Amino acid sequence: MNPYFDHNATTPMSRAAREAWWEASERWWHNPSSLYREAGTTKRLLEDAREELADLLGIDLPERVIFTGGATESNQAVMRYAVEAATPGSMAMISEIEHPSLREPALREFGQKRIEEISVSGKGAVDADEIEERLRQSSGTVALVSVMAANNETGVMQPWQAVATHCRSAGVGFHCDAAQWIGKLPASQIGAACDFVTGSAHKFGGPKGVGVLTVRDGVTLAPLVLGGGQERERRSGTHNVGGIVALAVALAETDAERPSECARLAALRDRLVDGLRAAVDGIVETVPRDRKVAGSAHVCIEGVESESMLFLLDEAEVCASAASACASGAMDPSHVLAAMGVDRALAAGALRMSLGRTTTAADVDRAVDVVADAVVRLRGVRAR
Repeated sequence: MNPYFDHNATTPMSRAAREAWWEASERWWHNPSSLYREAGTTKRLLEDAREELADLLGIDLPERVIFTGGATESNQAVMRYAVEAATPGSMAMISEIEHPSLREPALREFGQKRIEEISVSGKGAVDADEIEERLRQSSGTVALVSVMAANNETGVMQPWQAVATHCRSAGVGFHCDAAQWIGKLPASQIGAACDFVTGSAHKFGGPKGVGVLTVRDGVTLAPLVLGGGQERERRSGTHNVGGIVALAVALAETDAERPSECARLAALRDRLVDGLRAAVDGIVETVPRDRKVAGSAHVCIEGVESESMLFLLDEAEVCASAASACASGAMDPSHVLAAMGVDRALAAGALRMSLGRTTTAADVDRAVDVVADAVVRLRGVRAR
């Protein structure tokens, strides 16, 4: 496998998850909504996975767990619920650095005039005390607050615990997109603390196309999909039992390995960033490492553009990504870096390298050499 530094985008399935998926798909492929014996066994597998996931996320009632197609679907479901349950004229508060799968449906459901954005500091985090004060001044006009657990670009951990406490005190619903937290950091309290939690299996060694949405007890969620009434009439469609079982296995596995794996990834991340800073002039670490998820490295490189850098990395068979997107042929800084106040020219050279289970020291050393060589080549081109 080529050096892979894009674990924040997706992860390979773990062996345990693959085996669980294969066994469930090979032996228990039956429709769990049917009435014959094999379907009953399949149904038990499904509900066992739901119970295990509820336990891992600190949720008291397994029926609060809804299986979806991924965090994107789950995020949109939360926003749809929020606007339907909102009183006329009420608004949603979301952080400026939320994932597009949350930002775009928020704008669609509430409209620009009913969205209040929460700013972040230059270190990439919201201020929980500011949110508390804004809730106090809102006089009951806020229908929902949404703050992600950890950012997908910078890896910065957000103070979701404090925000959840403030929202509960104010009687305001709180949603946390935990796609970059679950499987990487302790999640045993997140389900109890938050009214809504969303996540995706493929971010922590599970399969693609399977996600989770947890809802607080007592929430009546409008059906995400109409049809046969599965998921207690909240999301119709025949269950992906193999994927759901693999999701639960993957999370249980990462949860058990997390302490040692976090230490390993933090050491490799430090080796990577320290190596880059020693090999390349003009590298800026976007945020302090102690504020980030262990496997997340994010830098901006002066004098280069992300798109060109990624082309050369791909040429050298190193997989990475950038915190910028190509729009209309021009490289624009990501909304995350813009919210942090990162200079536009510097943000154009953003490089996100996220580490995971497959990352080795040899991968890190190879990446340092490849990035250093690419910078020399790109700066030489610009100089001419």
